[in-house]
Amino acid sequence: MNKTVASLKKSLNCFLFFALSLLYSEIIVRLSTVGGFGTPSLVLFTLANAAAFAFFVSLFGKRGGTVVLWILHVFCLILFLLQLVYHHIFDSFVSLSQFGMGADAVGSFFGETMRGIGECVPMILLLLIPTVCLVFLTRRRAFGHPVRFAASGAVLLLAAIFFGGGILSVHLDKSPIYSARDIYYDTFILSKSEKHFGVLTSARLEAEKILFGQSDRPISAVLTPVDTPPADTSADDAPTVPALTDAEKYGVNITDIDFDALIANETDEKVLALHKYFAARPGTSKNAYTGMFSGYNLIVLCCESFSPYIIDKDRTPTLYKMATEGFIFNDYYNTVCDNTSNGEYALCVGLLPDTTLLGKGWTTFYNFNSFTAAKDNLLPFCFGNQFRALGAATYAVHNYKYDYYGRHKTHPNMGYTYKAMYRGLKADDNWPTSDVSMMEQTLPDLLVPDETDKVPPFHAYYLTFSGHMTYVFSANAMAEKNRAVSEGLPYSTAVRAYISCQEELEYALTYMNEQLQAAGVADNTLIVLAADHYPYNLTLEKLAQLAGREMDPEFDKFKSGLLIWSASMKEPVTVDVPCCTLDILPTVSNLLGLTFDSRLLMGTDVFSDGEHIAILADRSFVTDKIAYDCENDRTLPREGADAPDGDDLSRYAALVRDKFTVSSEMLYTDYYEKVYGAKAE
Repeated sequence: MNKTVASLKKSLNCFLFFALSLLYSEIIVRLSTVGGFGTPSLVLFTLANAAAFAFFVSLFGKRGGTVVLWILHVFCLILFLLQLVYHHIFDSFVSLSQFGMGADAVGSFFGETMRGIGECVPMILLLLIPTVCLVFLTRRRAFGHPVRFAASGAVLLLAAIFFGGGILSVHLDKSPIYSARDIYYDTFILSKSEKHFGVLTSARLEAEKILFGQSDRPISAVLTPVDTPPADTSADDAPTVPALTDAEKYGVNITDIDFDALIANETDEKVLALHKYFAARPGTSKNAYTGMFSGYNLIVLCCESFSPYIIDKDRTPTLYKMATEGFIFNDYYNTVCDNTSNGEYALCVGLLPDTTLLGKGWTTFYNFNSFTAAKDNLLPFCFGNQFRALGAATYAVHNYKYDYYGRHKTHPNMGYTYKAMYRGLKADDNWPTSDVSMMEQTLPDLLVPDETDKVPPFHAYYLTFSGHMTYVFSANAMAEKNRAVSEGLPYSTAVRAYISCQEELEYALTYMNEQLQAAGVADNTLIVLAADHYPYNLTLEKLAQLAGREMDPEFDKFKSGLLIWSASMKEPVTVDVPCCTLDILPTVSNLLGLTFDSRLLMGTDVFSDGEHIAILADRSFVTDKIAYDCENDRTLPREGADAPDGDDLSRYAALVRDKFTVSSEMLYTDYYEKVYGAKAE
């Protein structure tokens, strides 16, 4: 009996250690990231985790139990440290799926990682306090005992009680949008999960979904209605013939798809749901801008950490010209804020990335991003495939490692001849590398005249790199190269380094436009420029120096610049509708007069009839009426709009949820192949 009591005491000691150390660590990480001390769900699930750990320790006897205790503690410590440092560098939490990049990511960002660790030293030291305590307690032999079922049963009972309490707290959350219950069971959003449940439970939930797959997520089929212009009336109130809509005047951007036949012949429930969803969508209208640049060449630039706040009439005259003489987007947002590959996916494919790769469970975990998961999928609407089908030369170019993020597989699948360092571009030891050098090595190949002395049609996709972090002169070759540009400016060192390294993009664009002009194709080339994500390493506080105003922690993180310009444009065109990265593919396709099906893309042509919505990666969104901050559950009326209506908010949230679900299912079912492959057969 005494031995059983002693074992029970040591099991409870183990539980108390884990409970206190885990709660303490969760609070430290939380205070350093999202703020606040936690929710009831976080506390209860953490206590359940502590009891479960104590149970496992109790199963391995006196010596083995101590070893298991240390293994569990070190595992948790690494997880907390990883999220702490990653969030400090990237302003977001790291998904387990990103571990698939492994040593490649560590090697590429070793300097940034070491610098981030150095900047987090105070918080890291705080996280190490439980380890110091554990050393002391181990020496005092506070843990470890022979296996006793009574002791093991006691802590297992505690685990069940606290876990049940956590589940109850989840069900008690009655939030109408993205409640704790929704996040726990159905719609896993890492940032929301971290806020609701903390680091350890979020890792468990994500691991469960990676191993067993995400539960089926129904599509609610809440569609955005197309606004129809009201009938006009004369002075005596006699009705007149209503004006024609754009769809009636110009037609609709859709392709010939027999959804009735597809539905009738489909046995896969997921694909069937997609067929029904798309069959119900009307598609977006063609309009006065359709084919405005028909027959033009196309250059698309996805620019590393680009921010419109660097544009200056004197420092960046080429960027300034493109930003003020082309299409001026006053309400544009980056759909993805924290990952280049996912930002590329939204831009190039026109679908929302699955940031946690939970759609197929462990079988796609090794892909580590949506692009690599789609590397063998049919992607008919990518610009590369569209232009290649027209007989144009198509190049994708990146001035970094050719196989990073698996681009050597993903970009050829989009219809490109792919060039990058070690595969068509010279090796460069600078960090970051030069965008000017990238242009000089590749653009002349596209501008070689044929036998008729004319440059054949082409499309080039450039993924720039000169603007990459870290923004310190001593560790950024492009910032040091262009240091003189920011000398004397009234900003912090980090902001000046950012301005200087982004200046390389300005020089690259100047070179590009000079070459296009010299080749005689400037007036027949459309240029599109967008960022992959906001400059997260700069922090919003420093970015506010450039903006000259305070920055909203949610919406200004995503607010960005989109440049669409051609030297042939006679006057600028202002676009005031809210729009995002997803809208680039349909908008530019419409401007070029390309054939595409607007029903099968998650974005919208900004010139089409109807409502417009900017969708952000964390499920936040912006319309002309409201801006919804998903992470903090804030709903703000837009300037000049009435207070948010609950029905409007629910409808928009359902629409956004559907687009995430549909994008994920399209990725994992290779949906375009199901539609166009079946037709081809």
